[in-house]
Amino acid sequence: MDIKSLYKRDTELTWQQQLGNLASTLARISSQAPLSESDELVTASLREAALLIEWSAPNVPAEFLLELAAMQREMLAWHRRWPIDEARSLLSLHTRNQSDRLLQMAGLLEMKDPATGILAAVSPSYNTA
Repeated sequence: MDIKSLYKRDTELTWQQQLGNLASTLARISSQAPLSESDELVTASLREAALLIEWSAPNVPAEFLLELAAMQREMLAWHRRWPIDEARSLLSLHTRNQSDRLLQMAGLLEMKDPATGILAAVSPSYNTA
């Protein structure tokens, strides 16, 4: 991972795009965590996720900062301990859920109740100007 080019690319984005990229990184972790042959990729992606959170923090609305800080601490904890064979499915599930949450925070995912079609939770739209 070329941290300088990743930093440059990430910091030129809107906060919604930054969270979308972070969600993509977490989705990659989710899909690769169950595969022992992807341990090196997962480890690098956990570090990347922590960095993306760090770089997006100055731009994200204040109400999301506490949640992002908790995600960052979790990513760093997993990074220090990975691989853990017994926890592969747990990391996969957890990062998938976090990815969905980030998309929701960024306003890129709307959650509808399948029975009623009513929005269950929607992130507010924020002016990106």
